[in-house]
Amino acid sequence: MTFLYPQYLWFLLALPLLGVLLLFSVLRGRSAIATLVGGYARNDVMNILTIKSFVVTVLFSVALSSLIVAIAGPRWGEVSVEDERRGMEIVFLVDISNSMLVDDIAPSRLGRSREVIRAVAARLPEAHHAIVVFKGGASVLVPMTDDPAAFELAVSNLSPALVTAPGTELSGGLALAAETFPGGTPRHPVIVLFSDGGHEEGISGRVVERLRDASIPVYAVIAGTPAGGTIPTTDGGVLRDSAGDPVIVGIMEERMRRLAEATGGELYYLSEGTTGNRLAGDLEQIGGAGAGVLFRQVSVDRYHLFVLLALFLLTVMLLIQNIRWKGLV
Repeated sequence: MTFLYPQYLWFLLALPLLGVLLLFSVLRGRSAIATLVGGYARNDVMNILTIKSFVVTVLFSVALSSLIVAIAGPRWGEVSVEDERRGMEIVFLVDISNSMLVDDIAPSRLGRSREVIRAVAARLPEAHHAIVVFKGGASVLVPMTDDPAAFELAVSNLSPALVTAPGTELSGGLALAAETFPGGTPRHPVIVLFSDGGHEEGISGRVVERLRDASIPVYAVIAGTPAGGTIPTTDGGVLRDSAGDPVIVGIMEERMRRLAEATGGELYYLSEGTTGNRLAGDLEQIGGAGAGVLFRQVSVDRYHLFVLLALFLLTVMLLIQNIRWKGLV
């Protein structure tokens, strides 16, 4: 089971406090009834009140828990959905963190990424393109366009200076890239990611699931080599750690591989000279000529089951509260 909005599950932590409040309310009710009922019926009334209060409290707590789970958007299982598409929309999602300045790939990881982006765009002139950059934050450098001049200007300006926030936060970049597709078009959406995989927070499972549901594959290009290299600084030196040693930045291949596999994309290595041609060829097969029918797997929303359970439990709770037991309560 996965959740579309898992942050709402934190509300479940408030249930113990609710239980304490309900218990306090029951105790006050017992005290009030004890002053009103006397004689032989008193013990029976108190026992029935205790049983009713316990059952009602349990039913209400479970019903409230079910509603909270429903709000969190539970999903499990998959179904096939038919989708007809033609043409292509490509978002180039580019890591512009300082580690992309490492020159273990000439002229640098970022410089070589520019060359491949240009080569792919040239091979797919009918496609629409956009560029999203990310570091500690994400930004749309150029929205979806078929204007080659605007696209080339954006490619030329790729630089770590475009985003001031430090770090590397891929999940935000993926989410923004998905939002960059205009929607309502029959074109195939594709994200082409350029990064060394050094994402500090990992990749959000919720973002990956959204990409899968929208049938947006991520074609991940690993920028760098296992041996890595040093990060140049503006004064002509290299970045060093607290001990004064040069910081060596390699790649995190497995993280990128899992992302590509989970979304139905492919994995490439920027260090290979044929990467641009291979990537463009694979994308050409996706776009194709004319229309094509695509069957995609989407997760099934199950929130309604928890809503129905909550309504059933609340109905039972109301019935228990209002029925008379032994002619007393």
